[in-house]
Amino acid sequence: MADLTKLIKRFVQENIALSQKDISESAKSREWLLAKIKSKVEEKANEPSLYKATPFINFGSYFKGTKVSDVDEYDVLVVIDSNTGQFTQSGVKTGEGLGDASPNHKYDEKYKKADGSGVSPSKMLNWLRSIVEEVVESFGGSAPERSGQAVTATIASKNVKIDLVPAGIFKHAQQTETLFYNIPKGDKSNGWIVTSPKKDMELLSALAKDRSDFKNVIRILKYIKQKYNFLVSSFAIECSVVELVHHNSWANIVSTDLIASMKYFANALKEEKIVDSFDSNNNLLSNVDNLSWYAERIENITEVLNNQTSEYDEEKSYQRICKAFSNE
Repeated sequence: MADLTKLIKRFVQENIALSQKDISESAKSREWLLAKIKSKVEEKANEPSLYKATPFINFGSYFKGTKVSDVDEYDVLVVIDSNTGQFTQSGVKTGEGLGDASPNHKYDEKYKKADGSGVSPSKMLNWLRSIVEEVVESFGGSAPERSGQAVTATIASKNVKIDLVPAGIFKHAQQTETLFYNIPKGDKSNGWIVTSPKKDMELLSALAKDRSDFKNVIRILKYIKQKYNFLVSSFAIECSVVELVHHNSWANIVSTDLIASMKYFANALKEEKIVDSFDSNNNLLSNVDNLSWYAERIENITEVLNNQTSEYDEEKSYQRICKAFSNE
């Protein structure tokens, strides 16, 4: 019978493992662009300023070790000085803004929501887009695009995309040693969500330590998301697998753990709920359409995997797996 574990490991190696060829060059391009953005912000008067201690924070799949295929895209928080501000959830103050900007133009009326209830994520995204647009125009680059919660800048010569996410920085009101960031939710509600990139990376690394192929399971699910064009965030996929681990044991057999993770993910899609690992009030599937269709696709792929255990021709099994994962 086909060795499903061996075939899945082969798929990861041939289709998902990161290429090392352009990592250093793309990293240089990223740092060069960020330096230009920092300089451009510093030139501006009467506009938001960056948090001096850490103006940029790397996060996302590449830095977590869950990136799929080539290193052609990075996620970066653009940390905006939040001095004098406060963050509230359900009317309760949960954070005090950090920084030293005084006056802090982030809180000027022109950057607030229409109802005056606070800083507008949409306006912060537009401000960041204008900054990046000036930078890329200086070297003939493509105009940046607004996409959900980010502004995407492209360095065509290096085939690199950088998703820049505006973020406020806050000290937790009760746990004063804890820092967190608010970023645009990226949907029609024009609201903010909370994130903690350092804790996020630490959590994934801790869970992966004693669980073989933990990150590869996440990467396969992300690969499927891309090929089937699921409009579910990569972070939601990570949180689904994290939640599985918190409620079930990990077999340390990649085929068993992948199938279990796919079943758990499909069920979450049907129930229309995956909770943010760091914000229990944030359902990562809210306002996402076609979830039942996504669940059916995942269940179909799971069935393909299960059927290969009775196949004696491993090459045929491998091709079936590849087609199922790749939506072919």
